[in-house]
Amino acid sequence: MTDTAFPATGHVFKADYGDPVFRVAFDADGKTLRWAPFAAEDFEAAATTETYKATYIRPGVFMVTWQEADGVTVAHVEDFENDTVHAAITLPDHKFLTLTGSWTRLD
Repeated sequence: MTDTAFPATGHVFKADYGDPVFRVAFDADGKTLRWAPFAAEDFEAAATTETYKATYIRPGVFMVTWQEADGVTVAHVEDFENDTVHAAITLPDHKFLTLTGSWTRLD
């Protein structure tokens, strides 16, 4: 994988950290994503839409960042070669979470 184009655009992924597990859908516009707990029966109804930025790190690896309306900040390192995702999340109360999990394309 040598292309610098973000490979998630237009696709849906499962971010499985054990607990929690999320479904993340990257819209074809290359600017927005939708996410919801994986167990949500109706993804469209449960999904939150975010504007993200994907930064190329090296072939197959991108850092994806966004800030949510409630002040939560999220940074993912998405490794498409090794099917892993690393997340760093700051909550509104300033609690800091780090998670590592599997990153599986669903479509």
